[in-house]
Amino acid sequence: MEKYDLIVIGAGNGGLMTACRASQLGLKVLVVEKHNLPGGAATSFVRGRFEFDASLHEIPDFGEGEARGELGHLFDELGIEVEMLPVKDAFRYVVQKDGVKELDVTFPHGKEKVMQLISEICPDDVEAMERFFAAAKDMSRGIGYLGSCRGKIDPEVLRNEHPNFMRIMSLSAGDFLEALGMSQKCIDILSAYWPYQGTDMYTVDASRYLMMVNGYFVNGAFVPKARSHSLSVAIANRAAELGCAFLYNKEVTKVLTENGRICGVKLDDGRRFETTAIASNAYPEIVYGKLLDDKSLVPPFELKKINAREYGFRAFSVFLGLDASPEEIGIKDYTTFISSTKDSKVICEESKTRSGKEYAQDACCLNMAVPDCSPEGTTILVLTISYTGDAWADVSEEDYVKAKREVADQLIRNAEEAMGYKIREHIEEIEIASPVTFARYMGSPQGSIYGYASLKWDGMSSRTLAAGMEQTIPGLFFVGGHGSSLSGYFPTYSSGNTTAFQIMGYVKGGSR
Repeated sequence: MEKYDLIVIGAGNGGLMTACRASQLGLKVLVVEKHNLPGGAATSFVRGRFEFDASLHEIPDFGEGEARGELGHLFDELGIEVEMLPVKDAFRYVVQKDGVKELDVTFPHGKEKVMQLISEICPDDVEAMERFFAAAKDMSRGIGYLGSCRGKIDPEVLRNEHPNFMRIMSLSAGDFLEALGMSQKCIDILSAYWPYQGTDMYTVDASRYLMMVNGYFVNGAFVPKARSHSLSVAIANRAAELGCAFLYNKEVTKVLTENGRICGVKLDDGRRFETTAIASNAYPEIVYGKLLDDKSLVPPFELKKINAREYGFRAFSVFLGLDASPEEIGIKDYTTFISSTKDSKVICEESKTRSGKEYAQDACCLNMAVPDCSPEGTTILVLTISYTGDAWADVSEEDYVKAKREVADQLIRNAEEAMGYKIREHIEEIEIASPVTFARYMGSPQGSIYGYASLKWDGMSSRTLAAGMEQTIPGLFFVGGHGSSLSGYFPTYSSGNTTAFQIMGYVKGGSR
C-alpha cells in the first residue's frame, strides 16, 4: 500500500494551498478530488459565448511593486504565477426602497482617498476613521502574535502588548464602529460589506469585519484576468511541480485510523493509501459523521462545537450574459451593493426565507475590471444575494425551477429599479445557481460557500486564539472556509498555508 506524509481531501482553495506549501516543505503529498478539476468554488463555466466565474468577486492584498500585499508575497514565495488586474473602486452602495433613494455613495481604494472622501461626506468622522485604521494595525499585530505561538499563547503578552486586540475580539462589528465614535451615517456606509459575511453587523465579529474592510480600503482589490479557475490551476500546477500527486474523479469514502490516530484513506474504487496526516477541505461534520471509521475517537468538545456553529453565506447567483456593452446598459461600477434598507438586522432576518421583502444584493460587472472578459459589445453581470438560513429546505422537486426563476426575476427587477439598468431586453445567456446548486456541486451543507458564520463568540480572532489548543483526532486537520481564518479567498489561502506548517511539525515530530 502506497504511503504519503499528507493526504488532502478536496482540491478547494484551502486544500490546494496546503498541498502546495507542504510539498515545498518536502512532504510527500496526495490530493484526492471527486470532481474532474481543481478549485471547488474557485472555478468558471461557459454558457454560449460567455465564461462566468462561479463565485469570485474580488481579492485584496495582491498589488505590485511596493504595493505588493501579503497574499501577493505568499504567491511569490511559493512560485505561483497568475495574472491579476486591479479593481478601480472598493464599492458603490445604493439604498433604495419604493423609488426613494436614501443613500448612494462610491468608496475608493487607498487610505488617503478614503480619508478624503470621509472628510467630504462625513467630516465629523475623520478622527473615528483614523482610529479605525489604527485598530486594524493593532488587530493585525495581535493575530500575527497568535500565529507565531503555535498554540502556546502567553496571556500576559496578550494583555500587556496587545490590549486593543483583546478589546476588539469580543465585540461585534456594529458595536466596534460605535465604540470608535462614528456617526450613524458613517456606520451605515461602512456596513456595505456585511453581505460578504452573511450575517448582520451586530452579530459578525469585529475582528473579521475590520480586517476585511481594511484590506480592501488600504490594499485595494484584484481579480484574475482568466477567472478564478486560473488561480486554482496555477496553485495545482505549482504543487505538482513541487512533487504533489493528484487523483481526480476519485472520492474518499473512509478516513482510516489506528491506535487513535489517522493512518489512511479508502477511495470509492476500493484503493487504500496510508498517511500520517489528513487535511480535509470537507466540513468537520462530514468527516466525523460519514467518513471516519471510528466515530468514538471524535472529542466531545468537537461535536459540541460544530453543533453550536451556524452555517454562513448560502449563495444565490444569477449569471447574465448581455448582448450590449456596460455603457449601453448603464453600468459604471464593478461592485454595487443594492439594499432596500440600511438595517442589516432586518435584512438578515428576512434572508432566512425567500420572501424578498427586504433585501441586500450585489451586482458585479466583470467588464469594469477585465474589459475583454466577454466579446466586444457584450457584458457579464452577476447578481448575488445571501441566505442566512436554510431557505430552500421547503422547496419540492416539482417547484424548484419555478422558485428559482421567481427569485432570479426579483433580483433583476431590484437592479433595474434601483440602478436604472436595462437588463431584460439584453439577456442573451442566463444561468441561475441556488443554494441547492452549490450544495450539489461542492458537497457543502445547505449550499454554504462561506463555511461557518462569523459570530462574536466564534469569530476569526477567537478561532485563531483557540487553534492548536482545541485538539481533534491526531493527524486530522481542517482547511477551507470552515477553518480558523473563516471564509473568503484570502483567508482560505493564508490559513491553508499556515496549516501546512502545522502539519509539517506533526509529521516530523508530533506524530510519534
